[in-house]
Amino acid sequence: MNSEKHIDLVTGATTGLGRQLIKRLVEKGDDVRVILQTHPSVSNEWKALPPKVEIYVADLTLANDADQQNLEKACDGVDNIFHLAGAVYNYRYTNEQLLNTNAFGTENLMNACTNANKKSGHKVHVIFASSSTVYGYRRPNEVLTEESQLKPGSSYSESKVIAEQILQSFADANSNMDYTILRLSTFYGEDYKSSFNKVFKLIEAGKAMYVGDGKNHISFIHESEAADAMILACQSRQSLNKIYNICDGIPYTVKELFTAVAKSLGVSPPHRGIPLALARITRKIVNINYDEYEFVASDRVISIEKAKKELGFNPKTSIYKEGMQLLEEYKRSKQ
Repeated sequence: MNSEKHIDLVTGATTGLGRQLIKRLVEKGDDVRVILQTHPSVSNEWKALPPKVEIYVADLTLANDADQQNLEKACDGVDNIFHLAGAVYNYRYTNEQLLNTNAFGTENLMNACTNANKKSGHKVHVIFASSSTVYGYRRPNEVLTEESQLKPGSSYSESKVIAEQILQSFADANSNMDYTILRLSTFYGEDYKSSFNKVFKLIEAGKAMYVGDGKNHISFIHESEAADAMILACQSRQSLNKIYNICDGIPYTVKELFTAVAKSLGVSPPHRGIPLALARITRKIVNINYDEYEFVASDRVISIEKAKKELGFNPKTSIYKEGMQLLEEYKRSKQ
């Protein structure tokens, strides 16, 4: 493990994961740079960042004249780039927007990094936040490893697959660039509670239903442990030019989680199931957006054995511990 001081660049710095990561990097003693899409004079996003963080303003899609130059300045001399920024939701963004931000945005960032460091030959390690959705949403009767076939089932997951390929191509062509790709499962934690509250409300009102029999498997990762995994990947030489699945390692079923929530709320657990095709059509009736539907209807068991063995990733939290804190907050908000 290398404990020397580094220069780090973080995109997506004002997300929940970004703030958790930056906190760890600052505590480690690193010099931290961030890229913000919106200038501090226009947005208050910067106020969520520690005072020692150095801010660069650029849109990864190069929408503005100064973006390319600012990206190259931000990348000049960095040791690590934590690339977290991206358009996440299928229901919120068009196919073109997802591709431009997640895929071409990654390409623009890698071009800026290459241009900024080609004369000095400075070595850069890119740690990329990808998604477990690259495997597809429904993979029943499988345990998904990093070698499993990719079957992206949405514009978002397709854009993540392309971003991974772009990153790998840059590293193959540039001996001074290494990557680590982390395929992260669904986040939970304080910054990701709105969708959970929606599910709590449906269960409490007796309106929640399973897609199928409710025995489909879903996976989670707490935002703090996702940040821990990124630090481990950054510090491990063994992680260079590799891909890792990151979740808490527990194969939850929707039925057992809904039952636990109902018990805590003092209501009867859902007892009705709805066919997949019908659920897709009727999801809007209960105010479930496309991404929330795909998550509840998904069926994936994710293996993290590689991350445990090579990174020393050992998740301590579970949805039954920290996740239930979100439920307690929901209950207090109603009092």
